[in-house]
Amino acid sequence: MVCKVALFDFDNTIAHGDSIVELLKYDLKKHPHHALCFIPFSFYYLLYLLHIVSFETAKSKLLFPLKYMSDQELDCFYQKCIKKNYYKNVVEELCSKKEEGYIIIICTASCEVYMQYHQLPIDQLIGTKTEYYNHPTNRIIGKNCKNEEKVFRILSYLKSKDIVIDYENSYGYSDSRSDIPMLSLVKNKKRVLLKTGEIVDFIV
Repeated sequence: MVCKVALFDFDNTIAHGDSIVELLKYDLKKHPHHALCFIPFSFYYLLYLLHIVSFETAKSKLLFPLKYMSDQELDCFYQKCIKKNYYKNVVEELCSKKEEGYIIIICTASCEVYMQYHQLPIDQLIGTKTEYYNHPTNRIIGKNCKNEEKVFRILSYLKSKDIVIDYENSYGYSDSRSDIPMLSLVKNKKRVLLKTGEIVDFIV
């Protein structure tokens, strides 16, 4: 089945700022001693730069707040720290596309474990996955949802729903050139400007 699709990045596209930075700020405000957790992250990031460990291993260390937070705290974090940063015009654009019958997909490197509390009218959330053992953890499952991984994850979801993208009439939204692989799936590529949230044509 051929369908019109609207693909949205999240950080600095739907919401201003980096959600992981907001997560760290939220955690450190409550638990200042967690600053010590940056020591192992720095070590593993160095190992990543030396090509000894994967980016996912290093990023898992940066996501340390997740293992100290309950589901309820993650929901509270999203509502208090992320939702307030929405670009109103981008959310309006998303809602408009939904009303026009588009399949709406948010595809982000942010973690699904807190992104799931978004309450936006979308068909699918695709993000970086983390393990869950009766409680959130910071260990990443699979690959960081960025660059070509976004394309793989989007196409896998659409295939599972027997959906083929209507290339000519579909849209993609992002603030970053790192999302060009995702934007290549659609004809209408839109850029969200960082300072204002204004939506303009994305010149590839």
